[in-house]
Amino acid sequence: MTNPKRGELRLSLGKQTYNCKVSMDTIMRIETNTGRGILKIASGLQDADLSAVDMIGILTPVIRSSGKDVKDKDVQSLIWDAGFSEGIRAVAEVIVHIIGDDEGNEAEAVA
Repeated sequence: MTNPKRGELRLSLGKQTYNCKVSMDTIMRIETNTGRGILKIASGLQDADLSAVDMIGILTPVIRSSGKDVKDKDVQSLIWDAGFSEGIRAVAEVIVHIIGDDEGNEAEAVA
């Protein structure tokens, strides 16, 4: 069982499943890899503006947060094997996880 308030995300890509822990460091790596902020990436998903390079730049640091030492080439193969639409779905899941419901975090910060 995962706890989204602690950044935990169970991510499936093809036949592989990863127990990831998305942190601020992971988010910063995604932004560096893509050259865009998380909200711009989310907007790009809505506008169908997501390249294969973006998918790799987003998924690699997230999968690495699971403790797997994957390289961009490994993630490229995962996406190719799973299918492009499956890669897009995984990216969308990550972005929703990052910018999703923050109400619980705000309540904890106040307490």
